[in-house]
Amino acid sequence: MQIQKAIGYVIFSVFGIIVLLLSTLYLTQTSNYEVNPITGCQSDSQVSVYCEFSKPEDIVVLPDNQHLLISEFGAIVPLSSENIPGKISLFDTETLKKKSIKLTLGENIWGENNCQREDLLLSPHGIDLNQRSDGRYQLAIINHMPQETIEMFELLNIEGSWVLQWRGCVNAPETAYFNDVALRNDGSFFSTNMYEKGISYLNLAYISYSKVDTGFVYQWNTNDGFTRVSNSEGSFPNGISISDDETNLFINYVFNHRTSKLNLPSLTIEAEHFSKGTPDNSFIDGEFIWVAVQDNTATDLLIHCNETVVQCPLPFTIYKLRQEDLSEVEAFSFKQTQIGSVTVGVPHKEKVWLGTFMGNRIASFNLNQE
Repeated sequence: MQIQKAIGYVIFSVFGIIVLLLSTLYLTQTSNYEVNPITGCQSDSQVSVYCEFSKPEDIVVLPDNQHLLISEFGAIVPLSSENIPGKISLFDTETLKKKSIKLTLGENIWGENNCQREDLLLSPHGIDLNQRSDGRYQLAIINHMPQETIEMFELLNIEGSWVLQWRGCVNAPETAYFNDVALRNDGSFFSTNMYEKGISYLNLAYISYSKVDTGFVYQWNTNDGFTRVSNSEGSFPNGISISDDETNLFINYVFNHRTSKLNLPSLTIEAEHFSKGTPDNSFIDGEFIWVAVQDNTATDLLIHCNETVVQCPLPFTIYKLRQEDLSEVEAFSFKQTQIGSVTVGVPHKEKVWLGTFMGNRIASFNLNQE
């Protein structure tokens, strides 16, 4: 009887702690702004929207300066109960229409010999497109299915149409769970390891409050494989970009609300930018870097953006920062508009193009609008 009482007391105590933790998170991490649901697919005075996408999480500009390549995100665990497939698509900025892009299997020349594929099932996340030192265009895709890999494709223009030909893949370390990737001209890359596989939803919710380190940046090359980058630790590493001269990494840490500039030769942090929201992806633009920040808490996401919501309406800010010191040049904040939970802002032809990890559209706003 005493043993049963003791077990019952322990269970009751654990349950009480969980309830207290969840109550604390709710009370301390709920924003007081008004949120209106988004219905339909209509532009407004703030943004122009283009639908028929599924979680268009990351965007790069193709060499023709006309098309955007878009990663239609699958899902990540534990925010989803399982990984699900996604796809890669195109958007024509002249016709303002979504297009498909053909993916074909090819020879593994840019990946590991032990990483092979028989099909092109993808659950894409972060992407990067870079012109290699040999002039060829390499696309790297963080991929969560059927296992955790970084997929390599060559971007080709065949008879006026863009095609992606598979050129190999790299298997992730056993416990790694990747978010984004930044390519070097020699085909090596850096990738953000968000947190270890198997983390529970409750643990991740607690970390969003405690902000302890959960991950770091990996470097990969054909000679050494994966190595950990010193001084890259943080709470939920997310977007990553590399400067054009390949001397600096720019890393976004979700729970730290921080963008860091990591000098690669010295492996020292040279500058930081802090925001009230959670930074996601970034985009290199000459001497500047654009960072998309979601101006909400994890609790806001739970309340307003469950799986039944077609387009999450939560507010966001796009920051234009100087690479030199991460000082703010401009900040474009949006709320009560036709897109939310924005993950990336890509400047292109006097507009900034927006993607989201929880929605069915991309959007743009004019840089010269009042």
